[in-house]
Amino acid sequence: MNEMNIAELLADQLEKLLSARVNAESLAILEAGGADLSLWQEIEEMGVADVMRTGDDDAGLGWQDCAELFRVLGRHAAPLPLAETLFARRLMSQANLGIPEGPLALIDPSANADIQLDGSGCLQGEAAMVSWASWATQLLGLARRGDEAFLFSVAASDVAARLEQCDSLGRAPTSAVDFSGITPLAVVAMSDASQIRSGLAVMRALMISGACDKVVELAVDYANTRKQFGKPIGKFQALQHQLAEASCRAAAAEMAGKYACRELDNNQFLAGAAVAKYTASVAAKEVSRIGHQVFGAIGITDEHELHYYTRRLWQWRAEAGNERYWSEQLGNKVLAAGSEQLWSSLTA
Repeated sequence: MNEMNIAELLADQLEKLLSARVNAESLAILEAGGADLSLWQEIEEMGVADVMRTGDDDAGLGWQDCAELFRVLGRHAAPLPLAETLFARRLMSQANLGIPEGPLALIDPSANADIQLDGSGCLQGEAAMVSWASWATQLLGLARRGDEAFLFSVAASDVAARLEQCDSLGRAPTSAVDFSGITPLAVVAMSDASQIRSGLAVMRALMISGACDKVVELAVDYANTRKQFGKPIGKFQALQHQLAEASCRAAAAEMAGKYACRELDNNQFLAGAAVAKYTASVAAKEVSRIGHQVFGAIGITDEHELHYYTRRLWQWRAEAGNERYWSEQLGNKVLAAGSEQLWSSLTA
């Protein structure tokens, strides 16, 4: 069985599992502070969380192989940090760090995280918003000392008393974490720290594309069943135009995400991530808007499932750099290359 078959099989198994186990009720339980640890255990037993590890005895699947896994997680607004754990275990295996059991939390460098590594090897500073910190066995992040960047891991037990719960649009477990004076479990110098932010951006872009697909699916189904003036509202051309735009935005986010996966597999960290996260963030905004316009008032009620996806779209849009941040990165890259490189960069 080749790598693509393994990836497709795992994505299919994950799709079936989440379809059976995740619904509006389970998402409401998560947002109320509950945790379905049995779902995490099932996923661990499937081996999904380890497929991006790069050790000699590991599957070592790349970003292109695992793109659909991330999209499935977004499509179901998965109530567990599998996406973060997939990427964190990949980073740890690449750095030859010991990988613990259980879920991992990743500190988003763009989320007001200013963490320094002092001369005694202790961390100083805090991260304003860390998703799933209260679930994690370890937290993984980026610290700086002068011009140097370091990947570090911290035991969750060492910061448990310092977690301060935060409110977020997605309402998933989110905490502010003060790392001052904490000695990390491991510290590894990074030659290119941009791979963390770029990887997080592509991960979120793929999840956004999956959630966009779900919102479009819900909106199309509702438009075909909700009747007004004697016919389904989906028969009205104005609504058809809106749904067509939402479908195009979702498709663009998917293609941009998969393009970025190819770039990451080729160790090109900036351009692909910028294109993917910019495109996906714009799609998140527009697909959410159209979805709520189709549903009207019912779409914002707690009883309806739509808001579980649209709120996460807005949350993921802001994480790992929003569209403004990534458009600036692309613009700076073009300006630095000079006008004579503009056409070739657009058509490459």
